Amino acid sequence: MPTIILLVIILIIYIVLLIVGHKNNNMKINAIVQGVQGILWTLIAVANWADSHIVIKILYVMIIILSFIAGIRGIFQQYFSKS
Repeated sequence: MPTIILLVIILIIYIVLLIVGHKNNNMKINAIVQGVQGILWTLIAVANWADSHIVIKILYVMIIILSFIAGIRGIFQQYFSKS
């Protein structure tokens, strides 16, 4: 039950960030959206881990890693890019 509550709260934050990111094309917001997306996928994986096949578990892990990599990459591009 606490996982579902966290999932709903972070989903609301994610939707707000998507709206703000759509209005302002900002790399910082996009990186934060990717990080929040990684958190959402992690919570979804935790909630469904016991009922999932091994292939689905592998896909969960891959999506989580790719989301966090995209978020970290966005932060590095923002702070370390040559302007």
